[in-house]
Amino acid sequence: MEFDRSFITALFVYFAACAFLYHYKHPKMFDKQGNFKCFGLHAEETVFPYWLVTLVIGLSTYYGMVLQARA
Repeated sequence: MEFDRSFITALFVYFAACAFLYHYKHPKMFDKQGNFKCFGLHAEETVFPYWLVTLVIGLSTYYGMVLQARA
């Protein structure tokens, strides 16, 4: 099974972003005890949950790498 360079790079960036964001524990994604905040609009919820932010980072990185490879 072969993977292209864009996929490998995007995967590396995704894991690095996951590790960085989990270590940093931004208050928009984590509560005061260090637990993940749920997705929502209430006081203890967030519109930027960890899973959504990392998903967008991973997909946009892959998309950017694919566009760059085609240019």
